[in-house]
Amino acid sequence: MRVLVFGAGVIGSVYGGKLLQSGHEVVMLARGGRLAELRDQGLILDDAELGHRTVLPVRTADSLAREDRYDLVLVPLRRDHLAAALPQLRAANDKATVLFFGNTAGLSHELSAALGARAAFGFPAAGGIQEGAVTRFVLIRQQRTMLGELDGTTSSRIQRLRALFNEAGFSAAITRNMEGWLTAHAAFIVPIAFALYRVDGDPRRLAADHTSLQLMVRATRQAFQALGTSGNAEIPSNLRILYQWMPERFAIHYWQSLMAGPRGELWFAAHSRVASDEMYSLAVQLQHTMSAVGHPTPALDTLLAGRVGPTSHHETDA
Repeated sequence: MRVLVFGAGVIGSVYGGKLLQSGHEVVMLARGGRLAELRDQGLILDDAELGHRTVLPVRTADSLAREDRYDLVLVPLRRDHLAAALPQLRAANDKATVLFFGNTAGLSHELSAALGARAAFGFPAAGGIQEGAVTRFVLIRQQRTMLGELDGTTSSRIQRLRALFNEAGFSAAITRNMEGWLTAHAAFIVPIAFALYRVDGDPRRLAADHTSLQLMVRATRQAFQALGTSGNAEIPSNLRILYQWMPERFAIHYWQSLMAGPRGELWFAAHSRVASDEMYSLAVQLQHTMSAVGHPTPALDTLLAGRVGPTSHHETDA
């Protein structure tokens, strides 16, 4: 399969590298310094869990031209960067599947309308940080690489994509309610990001801040309860157990331990710091969803108070 990875950040680098290693033709689209790094030094992947570094020669491009032909265009961009990418994606050939691969909750119908049947949706199961030319990453074993069609069908192409990612070493799954899954993920990740913003993005400080951790846990518990009342059944089982079945003190202890270790930085803090615009946009979308559901979420409201809204100045927070 010929794959264009439209963006060579952490997620694009990890998934592009794994697809390249599994035998597919991969082209990495990048610009500026990142493009120069890929051309001069190759794709450098540092698996922080295994302590293993891989250097891969990779083809590169700085744009997607109308005459280019791919089987798949993987778009692992932050939600605040998608609008700028749409003109190129819309102008390209009309055969390649365009897999939006990130926090598109609330944007999925707009993206699908822009690209028609070419659009599919997914979410990665990796985290990390870009350290110069090196992508330092971990695979998140507790989460699967999620895939779905917006209309809820289990199409042949989404099954092929699942097989593609499984063969590349990811554990992939298909959901019939991708928008519901993305919304449930927003209810999980937004409280984590905003708890981190209370401590200047430092996961070890968050681990020591019981008040912020408690507020974070309660915010997600309440958001999950609200989604449940609206019929959203897409909360992953491990998160359902942690937030809805286990006592609150157990969830707080879990996050104290995780944030105090390297996973706190690689899974959550690094992305929250560099993607504050995305997190604020996602928080606004989550607030709209909670308002539409009509179920009270006082902890989430407190966590976001003064930080999300027309008068907030979030650029100073991350």
